[in-house]
Amino acid sequence: MPQSLSALILAAGKGVRMKSDLPKVMHPIFGRPMVHYVVEAVRSVGAEAVHLVVGFGRDHLIRFLKPLGVSFVEQTEQLGTGHAVQCFARAVTQPPKCLLVVCGDTPLLSTETLRAMLDLHHREKPAVTMMTLEMANPGNYGRIIRDKLGNAVAIREAKDCSEAELKIKEVNMAVYFFDGEPLYDHIFKLSNKNRQREFYLTDLVEMLTCEGLKVLTVLERDESSTLGINSRADLAKVTSIVKDRILNEHMAKGVTILDPCQTWIEPGITIGADSIVWPGSVITGSTQIGPRCIVGPNTVIHDSTIGEGVKVPCCHLERAEIPPGTEIRPFSSLTGSHI
Repeated sequence: MPQSLSALILAAGKGVRMKSDLPKVMHPIFGRPMVHYVVEAVRSVGAEAVHLVVGFGRDHLIRFLKPLGVSFVEQTEQLGTGHAVQCFARAVTQPPKCLLVVCGDTPLLSTETLRAMLDLHHREKPAVTMMTLEMANPGNYGRIIRDKLGNAVAIREAKDCSEAELKIKEVNMAVYFFDGEPLYDHIFKLSNKNRQREFYLTDLVEMLTCEGLKVLTVLERDESSTLGINSRADLAKVTSIVKDRILNEHMAKGVTILDPCQTWIEPGITIGADSIVWPGSVITGSTQIGPRCIVGPNTVIHDSTIGEGVKVPCCHLERAEIPPGTEIRPFSSLTGSHI
């Protein structure tokens, strides 16, 4: 019987480089806040309780994310990732059996890698299992320090690395499965005696290994799944990746998309096989399109139901229901219509 799993999503930061009054994790990707994707990822691997650490824009976050069934932990001062977990430990005084800690700005998290980490964690029972990545240019990522036997013994933040440590290519991805008891035993022992004057969650690794506790790593192979969003350019890059994944799924199911670069289809849309989507089409909301339809060019469809064999050229449809075999006249605009 697998251990119960809780998840903690770190989402208290403002995201200064976003240049926005909106909390960073609330910036949308295809109509949903980026943190929504993270909530889905942790739930997909069995997280029974999902907690969100909030700070900047807390009221906005709580108002929009409460319907997702998550709990909230307030971090009034952003004093580091370790401090965020301390806030959680104060709010939830009973250590969870297993706690998955992730960042709220990583919407492409690989559920496959998360499952591999969880399986290893349950099988080997370490104090922590963490995700790492080999990077040609590690930049500001924390480096994984290993001993002569290849065991991970520490994570060194880039700003605190020596010249030799900066040459290490394996980096920390800030995704952890913690055994609850050793986490709670050590989380309040963290120090902020570093250049940033912050409490680093990463310091726990060295603390745990110095006491003889086991730390394991799982190497992520897909660098795109680890992308964090810190700027509008990052947001556009991740959105493009999500868009390509959605379009590829539709094409694999028998939908022809003539120009993926000029087609926008949100998550959750259904399109029947042998339908053709022309360039300039935007399909959003809860739209359902039957088989053998022709959509576009330059058509916008939102929250509509389109029957089999419908032709929709250069139209705008919103909350419309179109029966099978209908051919909509070009440049039509239908709202709440039943034909």
